[in-house]
Amino acid sequence: MSGTVVDALSDQRIGGVTILIDGVGQTTSSSDGTFSIAVGNPDQIRSVRMTGASAIERVTRLRVPGAGALLNLIPSAIDLAAFDQMFRANDGVLHRWVSPPRIVIQRRALQFTTTSEAQYRATSAVMTDVEVSQVLSDLVGALASLTGGTFTGFAEQRVEMAAEGDMVTVIRPGWIVVARYQGLTAANAYWGYTRWAWNGAGEVQAASVMFDYAFEASASPYTRSLHAHELGHALGYNHVTIQPSVMRIDARLDVTEWDRDVSRVAFLRPPLNRSPDVDPDPYVVNVMRARGLSWASAP
Repeated sequence: MSGTVVDALSDQRIGGVTILIDGVGQTTSSSDGTFSIAVGNPDQIRSVRMTGASAIERVTRLRVPGAGALLNLIPSAIDLAAFDQMFRANDGVLHRWVSPPRIVIQRRALQFTTTSEAQYRATSAVMTDVEVSQVLSDLVGALASLTGGTFTGFAEQRVEMAAEGDMVTVIRPGWIVVARYQGLTAANAYWGYTRWAWNGAGEVQAASVMFDYAFEASASPYTRSLHAHELGHALGYNHVTIQPSVMRIDARLDVTEWDRDVSRVAFLRPPLNRSPDVDPDPYVVNVMRARGLSWASAP
């Protein structure tokens, strides 16, 4: 069994990493990051633990013997507590989309009632073409940054306009539904609010994004950062309090370099990865947990 160990952020090869393969033995990566170990048993899925001075310990699984493995480690310079806040806060495991989401912009402003409804009534207010274009531009721009460059665009973009008085469904599997809401800030003091759902495999499946109608029309300098912040929630991310981040609860920071770095790391890990860096058992065969959706929400 052979492979290479690299830094998850820089892709630089890492020497001196101890690789312990359950039931097989232990080896250490050489100065060029490569390693090999003799394996006499028929191929099996085995637990692998990797430790090194410059990296966070990782536990995953490999088919041993098998094809050469490229194993990336999270550098120890990453603030793990802040990473856990952003990606693992809901139930201790990472949640994310595994394929690019689809997005729909509702041009007709909706009447806010509570944050937990599946449908809202369309009002007379309508977004202009310029406003729709700006919202989409902000969200598309933030998407690549908040997925480590994994998603460079949405799987589908759609603009809808309900008839005034119609009830608009904002919970749609596979979609991020975005709309402005009259009365959101007046009711809750939030500029924006998002609900998102994941399945038993930790895969985010749907999200509903709310922007306050009056705030969006106010020419605030924080409109773009709010759009990126709420998209972060729609991607499955939580508030961060201990690093400068777009996921700060006040939504006054645009995407930071730290956000880009940790988002790249998050998209190198499967859903259900847990702290400090333990992949689900067994990740290689993608065992499903209980079916159904779990929901979270945040301003």
